Amino acid sequence: MSDDALSEADRHCSELVREHRRDFWIASLFAPEPSRRDLHALNAFAFEIGRIKGLVREPLAGEMRITWWIEAIEGLREAEARNHPVAAALIATVSQRGLPREALVAWALARRDELYAEPPADDAGIATLGREVEAPLFALSARVLGGEAEAAALSAGAATALLFANRPQAVLAEIAVAEAFLRKAPSATPAFAPLACLALDAKRALFGKAPAAAWRRQVAIWWWGRGR
Repeated sequence: MSDDALSEADRHCSELVREHRRDFWIASLFAPEPSRRDLHALNAFAFEIGRIKGLVREPLAGEMRITWWIEAIEGLREAEARNHPVAAALIATVSQRGLPREALVAWALARRDELYAEPPADDAGIATLGREVEAPLFALSARVLGGEAEAAALSAGAATALLFANRPQAVLAEIAVAEAFLRKAPSATPAFAPLACLALDAKRALFGKAPAAAWRRQVAIWWWGRGR
């Protein structure tokens, strides 16, 4: 893939994350500049496989889309992947950063299984789902930044899913666990900066308030970065 084509793929991922996953895009600004494109590629992939469930009417249609991503990651669709900006950027990140392809495949498979599963009924089930479908982003982002933070990633993933399910107290408990683990992996901190927004929204939810405005989210991420 030419440098120009890869640069265009990188720009596409950055804009995609900036528009649809803004907390993560802002958080990436606290990472070393060479790492940002890789964080954007991972977040763009997270967006693509995360939205599939809402795009399809039948699980089989979603499974076919996820299978395409798995085959692209495994190198079975090289020509098609080169022409897909997110796939191209993701594969470049995997190659350049030495990320385990099996981790990305497992992540995609967890999203596939989600297509067929009933929504979890309790906090434990919601947290388990979050560890499967949300935690890989945090763990792989930490690797990009040179840190190992698997345990923190599991709690961050659980917190993300619990917030979606409006379980604010459980969210705050999981974030506290993640923060404790992160003290042992300071280089991974920018990968987890969006937790500042989760904590902010969870605290507001306890009082029946809507999610925080954009400027409050930016301030929360800024304080998270300064405090670590």
